Amino acid sequence: MVGLGLMGGSLALSLRRSDPGVEVVGIDSDPHTLRKAVDRGAITVGSDDIALCAGAEIIFLAVPVNTMRRILPQLPMTALVTDLGSTKAEVCEWAAAAGLDFVGGHPMCGREESGFDAARADLFEGAAWVLTRSAPRLEDVIRGAGAHPLFIDAAEHDRLVAGISHTAFIISAAYLLAVTGSSDWPAMRPLAASGFRDMTRLAGGNPEMYAAIASTNSQNIVSWLTAIEASLAKIRRHLEAGDSRLAEVFEDAHQARIRLLTEEGR
Repeated sequence: MVGLGLMGGSLALSLRRSDPGVEVVGIDSDPHTLRKAVDRGAITVGSDDIALCAGAEIIFLAVPVNTMRRILPQLPMTALVTDLGSTKAEVCEWAAAAGLDFVGGHPMCGREESGFDAARADLFEGAAWVLTRSAPRLEDVIRGAGAHPLFIDAAEHDRLVAGISHTAFIISAAYLLAVTGSSDWPAMRPLAASGFRDMTRLAGGNPEMYAAIASTNSQNIVSWLTAIEASLAKIRRHLEAGDSRLAEVFEDAHQARIRLLTEEGR
């Protein structure tokens, strides 16, 4: 397990919970994280040396996407390598250039908190886990963590996830910065309640992680931002004109939300 933050730490805990006898080698640059991982039983041995991956059957990369570009060429070609990153196309290209047996992966779950202290063995239960191709050994591990494999082409994954995840973070961050940067913020702060917290929750995500996501999926994110800007412009035109059809726009959104909750069984 290369990287023992929220995702890598959670997967290590899950692997050890489902099979206490399995050997999980943890690689992380932070000695305090390594000690915590050993103490919690997430890993059997830990090191900051990537060479410790030699002999591993499956190597999981749970590090920021941009970091993978440096790590992939250092990995043994004898192992099945996969990752837990939020973008896939560029990572798959880097792995191919390194000559690795690689399967792009992305568990569709997470938490607002980051780091090993936030890791949970049940984080993946019930979640979809995107894979860019079939790999039976890896699929067994994923099911053991409580998730279900979902096969999607790397480029298609990046386009879809830009819409339902990456752009949502950017909107949350932009909204939070605009409001808290206003001269009215000190007066607004005591009034901020659950709606404000819900809208800004994603902005609390790991900055390094999201910067890497944005740099490796920028075209798709820009396309979705353009679509959202068009939707905002439509609403703004209705507001400026005092148009009663604004209620129709809100009703469309209301019905879309109901359909979403119905599909999710809520």
